[in-house]
Amino acid sequence: MIANSSSKSSDLEREVKKLRVRVDDYLRESEEFKKKLDKLISKLEEACVKLKMEKPENLIAIKREIMEVISEALKADGEIQHERSHLLESYGAIILALEKEL
Repeated sequence: MIANSSSKSSDLEREVKKLRVRVDDYLRESEEFKKKLDKLISKLEEACVKLKMEKPENLIAIKREIMEVISEALKADGEIQHERSHLLESYGAIILALEKEL
């Protein structure tokens, strides 16, 4: 019975360590997403100014720049969603490990 308890405890410890790594990964991706959103907002603000001053033929380049920055932000958001799914997986694993332990 003692070996079994030790095994359960190590399962919980392993899941807690995994959660720590996943939280760190999630926070890192969240910071990257924030940077991408800040860049997008700056680019949109810049576009608002340019739209008032530029000739219509120059607007295509502005549109392309905005689309590229939006794409970067969407990709970063996808990475956050991926890391969030790992967090949810860890929450479930910890609940099960606690249930087995208790």
